[in-house]
Amino acid sequence: MQFFKYTVIRLALFFVVFLPLVFLLQWPLYTAGLIALVIAFALSYLFLNKMRLAANAEVQKMFNAKGPKKTKHDLEDEEAEDRFLDNGQ
Repeated sequence: MQFFKYTVIRLALFFVVFLPLVFLLQWPLYTAGLIALVIAFALSYLFLNKMRLAANAEVQKMFNAKGPKKTKHDLEDEEAEDRFLDNGQ
């Protein structure tokens, strides 16, 4: 949930800067996008550090989660396959 919240806040920061640059100041899209990207990055880096660290921890936890553990039957099957392959050579 922290990752989702952090992402939404960063996108909101981007659009808060981007939309006024495009519609009020009539800047080109690529220039406004680049400026908004840099400002949103800087603001999120400076003011959302705790949320960024929590989001990183959440993503790390998700990727480090162990898959389903092998059952005794699965281990026996793998052992039998290994024996079969060793005898075949």
